[in-house]
Amino acid sequence: MLKETILKRRTVRKFKDKEVDRKLLEEILMYASMGPSNGNSHPIEFIVVDDKDKIEELSQMDSFATLYLKEAPCIVILVANTDICKTWVEEASLTAAYLQLLAEEEGISTSWINVVEGNTAGKISYEEYFKENFGVKKPYRAACLIPIGYKKSGTKDHEEFDISSKVHYNEF
Repeated sequence: MLKETILKRRTVRKFKDKEVDRKLLEEILMYASMGPSNGNSHPIEFIVVDDKDKIEELSQMDSFATLYLKEAPCIVILVANTDICKTWVEEASLTAAYLQLLAEEEGISTSWINVVEGNTAGKISYEEYFKENFGVKKPYRAACLIPIGYKKSGTKDHEEFDISSKVHYNEF
């Protein structure tokens, strides 16, 4: 049930040394691609990084935010074709959310790192970094990283809460 999956899905930064089955990952990516898309353009593509050297390289991209990536057995880079869709950032976010929920449903944990804007610890733009290190050239742009794997230890599920103070009808 989707509600149960949402309650269980938590950001995980410590992964077991266990590979994610490629066939299962491709199935998850296929379903993640079925989210809403402006004009049915589906501008999102995926770079699956499972090479340990490439993962280590990604873990050094930022001084703090990406260090934990070295534990991930796999990292998916969501890449968007910015020429075919003006809402590529939003569509990448939808795809990432679907991907994370689908992975959770399969017992696979994830986290999310935004790489749309900003610079690496080496002071080069994310756009330039992904061009140099992963061949992502215009009109394509990396949108986010999704580390994927089996979590090392348990995390507490989300709890339901009273949403009434955040829901407004007809005006703010």
